Amino acid sequence: MSTRFVLLQLVLGLIAAASLAAQNPSEELNQAYKALASRDYDTAIDLFRKGLAKQPGSASVHKDLAYTLLKTGENEAARDEFEAARRLDPKDEAAALEYAFLAFETKKAVEARRVFDQLRKTGGSATRATAEQAFQNIDKPLADGIARWKEALARSPNPNDIAMFSAHWELAQLAELRDDLPLAAEQYEICRRLKPQLSELLLILARVWEPLNRADEARAAVLAASRSSNSRTAELGLEALGSRYPYPYEFLAALKIDPQNVALHRELAYLYLAMHEEGKAKEQFEQALAIDPHDRLSRDQLDALNGVKKSAAASVALPKPAPGPAGNPSGTDAKSMGEKSLALGYVPDAIKYLTQAHEDDPSDGEVILKLAQAYNQAKDDKSAIHWFDVARQSDDPQIAAEATKSFRALSGDVAPQTTMWALPMFSTRWMDLFTYGQVKRTVPMSWLKTKKLVSFYVSTRFDGDVRSGLPAQGVAPEYFSTNSFVFAAGAASTTWHHLTGWVEAGEAVKYLPDMKTTGAAVPDYRGGLNFGKGFGSLLGSNKPGLFYETTDDALYVSRFDKDWLFYSQHRSGRTFQLKDGIAAQLLFNVNFTHDVKSQYWANTVEMGPGFKLHFHWLPPNVYFATDFLRGVYTNNEGNPRRPNYDDIRVGFWYARTTR
Repeated sequence: MSTRFVLLQLVLGLIAAASLAAQNPSEELNQAYKALASRDYDTAIDLFRKGLAKQPGSASVHKDLAYTLLKTGENEAARDEFEAARRLDPKDEAAALEYAFLAFETKKAVEARRVFDQLRKTGGSATRATAEQAFQNIDKPLADGIARWKEALARSPNPNDIAMFSAHWELAQLAELRDDLPLAAEQYEICRRLKPQLSELLLILARVWEPLNRADEARAAVLAASRSSNSRTAELGLEALGSRYPYPYEFLAALKIDPQNVALHRELAYLYLAMHEEGKAKEQFEQALAIDPHDRLSRDQLDALNGVKKSAAASVALPKPAPGPAGNPSGTDAKSMGEKSLALGYVPDAIKYLTQAHEDDPSDGEVILKLAQAYNQAKDDKSAIHWFDVARQSDDPQIAAEATKSFRALSGDVAPQTTMWALPMFSTRWMDLFTYGQVKRTVPMSWLKTKKLVSFYVSTRFDGDVRSGLPAQGVAPEYFSTNSFVFAAGAASTTWHHLTGWVEAGEAVKYLPDMKTTGAAVPDYRGGLNFGKGFGSLLGSNKPGLFYETTDDALYVSRFDKDWLFYSQHRSGRTFQLKDGIAAQLLFNVNFTHDVKSQYWANTVEMGPGFKLHFHWLPPNVYFATDFLRGVYTNNEGNPRRPNYDDIRVGFWYARTTR
């Protein structure tokens, strides 16, 4: 389980608890927080949106919705909600940080860099530190890349040669990402001169010119793009242009940017004809024919102007603008229209166009995946699951992987994954080094109707210590180290309110050579319940502060005389963010152990301070821990040892999940 997942569970739990306590006056929001508390995220999201329709100015609800969307993997939607929250409450640095991180993850690096830049200058101390690190992580690679490409162009004997197009292109993109818009505009303009046939550059130039107060040039570039021979560029240009029909001077400005655009010349000619300016119309038709002598429309119109009466020429109708996104798909690229409608949120149109595109080319895996995503956005889970299932059979590995992930998330099928954890620990109480660990591989069970409630796995556990393998070491801590490998199969429930149940059946094999049972398999049956929850600034949080966390287990182990054991561990203290990315916790432990059969070793109370450390170069789920504990046996019947003990435990925790 990743640190980010744990923190997200914590945040959502706190949101639900706090909001239910506040008894928000909106019934939809009350129900949303109840659904959130029961982990019914889809219902919570729907109710949050209904509540926001009535209270659109609530920054906290936008923020709570964003965290819930993160839980369902809808990062782009979560990003937009965090953006809404920070605009409504500019002082909410947490929302601003979350927005910036998600903006970067969803390919909006420019906006992410801007927000991090602002926060590193104006935020609180913790926010400034986080934002500064994030800003440098984005900015430094960009600055280094810009320097490299500038140097490459400086070394070139002819930097404006077509062979240097890639260098100008890379430099322009890096400059735009770094918000150096004058440099980006300069380089994109060079790219346009080197390859004027790349119509997409018109839209890129418009995007860069607009914030540079070159609005007239930007609109001219968009107009030129809207009359491009490339259908995709034309559609995007029409969308950006708006509904107002351009004036003649705007056509002339567009022709200055794209003088070889035949469609622009021809349409301007038609506009002049509608204004009864035949001379100017003839000039534009002639320029169109000079570029493309085979342009039949311009040839016919020019012949008509030169050979018939003025009234006949003037009666030529002005063509209508091309249809918008919801127009008739006839004569258009259904796939492009479907993708565009999906991106703009026109889900019914997207389904219509993508269905047509699939009928045109049933083998196009990208269309099938987009169709599945459209049905998913339309909340038609049955159809979405069907199309995701079809898409995951695609020959394209990227499409197949994405579709498989979505299919499993939507259908509840468990993706095969391997979870590993290890806990090496030295104890002064035993003067021994113990190691506990497990490798677990989940097994998909698509045929099982209870797949949304239970996952199945195979497992190998290990627990052992050093002193048990040494001769004449006195009494060994047999109940803390069985020196065995346990090979088992098991089942685990889905987590409900932080509670997980599990059962295992397997065989334990002792590995020490001096034991009579070495290599023999001993039945091992175990199972139980696990509950874990934390509050505040847990280890891995970006913010320092107070925290509390608890881990509670009810555990049945057949090898311990078929006993039930109960563990309850509590830790509270403060998290610190130190220099060089080091996170540290100072804490106090309170641990309880109890069993059903009242065995002395299984009934203790322990208390004492401790600390944890996590270094930035370590994976998220690795930390070092040291605890200084004073313990007491609460049942001393049959206890061969003293009723009290001291123990210093030094170890580290490692966990990782791979697919």
